[in-house]
Amino acid sequence: MPKRFLKTEPFYFSKKYAAQYGCDLAIPSWSALGTMVVYTRLIEAFSLRIGRPLKILTAPHYYTEESIALNERHYPILDENPYIKEIVNADAIDLKIMRHIAREIDNFPQLGHITENICASWGLNPRKLHGDLYLTKEEKQTALEMLSHLPRPLVALCPYGNSAPLKESNWYLNKWLQLIEKLKNHVSFFQVGHDKFNHKALPLFTPEHTTVREMMALIWACDVYVGFDTGPSHIAAAFEKPTMVIWDAVRKAKLEEAKERGYSLATLGRWTYPHTKNITLLGEREDEGVDWIVDFIVTECAKFDRKKIG
Repeated sequence: MPKRFLKTEPFYFSKKYAAQYGCDLAIPSWSALGTMVVYTRLIEAFSLRIGRPLKILTAPHYYTEESIALNERHYPILDENPYIKEIVNADAIDLKIMRHIAREIDNFPQLGHITENICASWGLNPRKLHGDLYLTKEEKQTALEMLSHLPRPLVALCPYGNSAPLKESNWYLNKWLQLIEKLKNHVSFFQVGHDKFNHKALPLFTPEHTTVREMMALIWACDVYVGFDTGPSHIAAAFEKPTMVIWDAVRKAKLEEAKERGYSLATLGRWTYPHTKNITLLGEREDEGVDWIVDFIVTECAKFDRKKIG
């Protein structure tokens, strides 16, 4: 039976290693983009409290030959952040640093949103309960140009992720096909993600070989976003896009229980955002899930003067 909690105080190692190596904050380096997005609000709050940009201790997110070939940045979520002055690579100092820090995020009682939980351990209140991301002018313009052949409104779909339904589920592919069919004459769909996922065979525009930064810019450029609980959904929420997040509760519970006993149900509340819409998949009698998403897209797109749908 795994231990329920670490014996140390919340974020003990994060604070210890930051102080030991002359940094203001130490944050985990995760392959999960959503976790890194959440930490950006702590960076902002900490920087504003001490009144200067920060020196951050973390580690690169990507190491594979494929990532290098794609020109993937080591810190895609943190780059261009004005609250960061310097990033120190913890892996170049000692590989155990990130292993210790990475274990801490789920190892303390948490009743509020994950952003509030993390900031509270430093005595901080986040200004907003979503990420704090930054793109350059060039990144934004490139994304707009990449999507310029698609008539607006533009709906970004992210039909995959670590906690997304498996192949035997209708929500693996069939429900997405239904959604696209219902609205294909009214909106333009495109698929977002990055190359650690395999894009699904959907009849829509799918930019290939995008880096995380390029994917972020494409989400910034959309009008509406729909996706499973995954990193791009956190990014859409950070850019305050009208966002519908789909949760496979059974899959999510299993994944969370494998990490920390007792957190599987609590995580649904801790990782959602107050300004997004959320659907939890627990079984459908017909196509009500698709219909709810269609209604969400129609409602949000009808707010644009450029094109009314319904």
